[in-house]
Amino acid sequence: MLPLLLQLLASTIIISTIHGHQYVIKQDFRSSYQYNSFSVLTNDIGRLIYRIETQYSLTYSGTIKSILPLSDFIIVARIDTFLGSNFIFTFRILDPRLGIWIDGRISQRSMLIYVIELNSYQQIIVETSPPRTPQMSSLYTVRFRDALMTNKIYADYMQRSPWASVYDIRLFSNEYPLELYLVGFAVVQRRTEIIL
Repeated sequence: MLPLLLQLLASTIIISTIHGHQYVIKQDFRSSYQYNSFSVLTNDIGRLIYRIETQYSLTYSGTIKSILPLSDFIIVARIDTFLGSNFIFTFRILDPRLGIWIDGRISQRSMLIYVIELNSYQQIIVETSPPRTPQMSSLYTVRFRDALMTNKIYADYMQRSPWASVYDIRLFSNEYPLELYLVGFAVVQRRTEIIL
């Protein structure tokens, strides 16, 4: 287990060094049992680094896998609904820098606001924009910001066009790992394409 974790850490450091803090997320073709699944690629779309796979039956759940060499992977995050709620989700992410699991939850407060709460009492506000708002240039933009008065922006992602499920995600801070924003992405995106 330890060599695999070290391999993951080295891979994450290399990705961050070479490609900075921008990534591309593309929605995959839907299969019968999956709700939404996405591929997370380096900014030049040259390398697959994560897979986001979600299921939706009676409850919503998801798994984020870090892709390793030789088609191997390691699970770095899990998402579940909280007691069957459609508005509260628990998650667990592996912080690759520290090698520890971080627990938290996401609650949907309104159609446009989500709150990420970490077990260290930190909160991150996730703001989604309705399409074509004057202050946001993209069709669909989501921002992750500090819940304190500073309103520091940690990351955001934008949909490229209304016809393609392709998103550009940018990190402005290394305070939290990329996996946290991928969990937020998975939870927010669940509302856009509900299968009944």
